[in-house]
Amino acid sequence: MYRSSTLAAFFLLCGIVTAESRFGRPVVKLAHPKEFKYFTLDDNRFPYLEKGSFIVSCMTYRGTKRYYVEVGIANRSDTPAKLQKEFVSFIKKNYTVFLANTITAASDVWAGTTGTFIPTPPPPPTRSTTTYSGTATSLGNTTRVDGTATTTVDDSAAGWHALGQALAARSYYNAQEREQKFALYLTTFAHEKQEMTIQPGKVGLYVFTFEQLKQKRAPFEVRISVVPETFVFAYKE
Repeated sequence: MYRSSTLAAFFLLCGIVTAESRFGRPVVKLAHPKEFKYFTLDDNRFPYLEKGSFIVSCMTYRGTKRYYVEVGIANRSDTPAKLQKEFVSFIKKNYTVFLANTITAASDVWAGTTGTFIPTPPPPPTRSTTTYSGTATSLGNTTRVDGTATTTVDDSAAGWHALGQALAARSYYNAQEREQKFALYLTTFAHEKQEMTIQPGKVGLYVFTFEQLKQKRAPFEVRISVVPETFVFAYKE
């Protein structure tokens, strides 16, 4: 019963992670997915490893200049688990990768959400048509013509343009809201703000950000140390 309740709490906490994308950012695929166990939540499958008294889940997703690493740790032992200051390491062979400040990353994300949608001007009318109507009256050698000219303009393109702008604005503000939620999420679960001791039967959730000196894709590993165990998640790009 103790173990099942611990697992349930762990899975519930990690359920905020999605399988294919996270806050609009692609989730990096595991190099050897068969080496992991998975739990399913909301039709998504999440990888985790079990060793000794711990369950560890790790998901990595990529932004334009940062990697975001979310780590969940469940302590199934009878004693508190003390984590080292930098218990998560990001290793990419032949490339320099360094631990960045998650709070700063959150500020950068939030800063990108302060704008407003600027619509484009409507297009000019596509074509106009002029229709003439009138009557002719003859008096001797003189013919008099009375009538009117009516010009109609095809402005249907403006209607389609307005619809497109409405959809674009909606997409813009949806993306803006998503980025705001992401910034708040980073601020809430930044590893710098979390307790480094996980009590028995409890779960810790930590978000790390890493930056790469040269933006190149290559296989990498995320190593998670929970003394005396080490959990390795290998990824491919």
